[in-house]
Amino acid sequence: MKIILNHSRILVLLAWCLLSFSCNNGIELVDGGKSDYRIVLGKGASEHQYKTAEELQFYLYDIGGERINIVEGEPQVEGKYSIFLTGESGKDLGEHEIYIKTLNKNLYISGGSDKALRNAVYEFLERFLGCRWYAPGVEKVPSVKTVQLPNIDYRYTPDITTRTVHSRLFYDNHDFADKQKVTYESFPDYVPQARVHTFHRFMPEDKFYKTNPEFYALRGDKRLPTQLCLTNPEVLAIVKDSVASLFARYPGKNVLSVSQDDNQQHCQCENCSAIDTEEGSASGTMIRFVNEIANYFPEKTISTLAYQYTRRPCKTKPLENVLITLCSIECDRSAPIAEKCTEFADDLRGWGKLTDNIRIWDYTTQFTNFLAPFPNLNTLRPNIHLFRDNNAQCVFEQHSNHPSELFELRSYVTAQLLWNPDRELEELITDFTDGYYGEAGVYIKKYIDKIHS
Repeated sequence: MKIILNHSRILVLLAWCLLSFSCNNGIELVDGGKSDYRIVLGKGASEHQYKTAEELQFYLYDIGGERINIVEGEPQVEGKYSIFLTGESGKDLGEHEIYIKTLNKNLYISGGSDKALRNAVYEFLERFLGCRWYAPGVEKVPSVKTVQLPNIDYRYTPDITTRTVHSRLFYDNHDFADKQKVTYESFPDYVPQARVHTFHRFMPEDKFYKTNPEFYALRGDKRLPTQLCLTNPEVLAIVKDSVASLFARYPGKNVLSVSQDDNQQHCQCENCSAIDTEEGSASGTMIRFVNEIANYFPEKTISTLAYQYTRRPCKTKPLENVLITLCSIECDRSAPIAEKCTEFADDLRGWGKLTDNIRIWDYTTQFTNFLAPFPNLNTLRPNIHLFRDNNAQCVFEQHSNHPSELFELRSYVTAQLLWNPDRELEELITDFTDGYYGEAGVYIKKYIDKIHS
């Protein structure tokens, strides 16, 4: 469903003015259904850049009624102006950075990579032309005779560079995920067989336990196949070879998890216990072990968990190519983490002092009943602020994935906050309820306010 806004040019310009831009010295991309502009790509533009240019062309046509031509590497033509699209990093543009600027009647939309360029185009359409994408097939696109821009000089780098919302709205609809600047899957760029809880995959019980019980965790006076003995050099060698084999099988993947299985029965042998005591946490043996693995694969990223018994930070600093995945599974969802889950917040701050390579695995839904009211929307923004402020470059918000209470709204608002955590929550919710629910939006907003009061 497309919501076409047939407002006058005056209303559109008024919205821009409210953003404190000058309306007198801008540029007109389309005037009366005609345009003097071209979309210009650099020579040798990639397939991704062409697709991005076509998206911009499509929406400018939807808005102003003129299909602006796409050209590659052509010099400036007299009487014509250009919308320059560039997608590469350099000394003035970081990999994830976007830059939108008007200069000498031309428009420059840039990103530090192909993905960042795509983000820049959608940011331009949303921020400066009023487009909205609320759900797959539900969008709001202005329709005006004159597409006029103010003077623009906008630069932005997202602090959270890998943004994942666990929602099939994004996983099943990649175009919609692109518009909301989130990933297509829950573990982007990971080796498929090694995403989380991987110890048993590297050293299966049925292969090693009977002949080599010393490879596994000592609990009391018995070795159990619950976790690995991380101070056993043979265990290190076997896991290293398994990791090498998986990377060889999936050469296009750059991340692999070396992480504890999903239980708390870790090794308490003399060697492991001594390290954990020295480090002040059971994460000590884990990080030392994972660092050894990561040292063999300097061009890859080795992910591990700070989860349950390994959540408390140790003293050893993770290598630069070690990704710490910190899980908030124990936290109360009725209030911001910093207020009601102070131990987790303290652990996060501790890890943030050790590394700037942190992935948060957060939980935003009610797993016991996905359809029941769950008034936690007001925790999203402060929690994401907490993550951002403590070096979390990657955030995975585990939503319900399948349709649930306020499913579309939650997916949209969470994605928007991951891209820009400083957006106002009330503004985002009202924008969505008005745009998605139409005349019913005011009642949905009252319901949301009521359950959160």
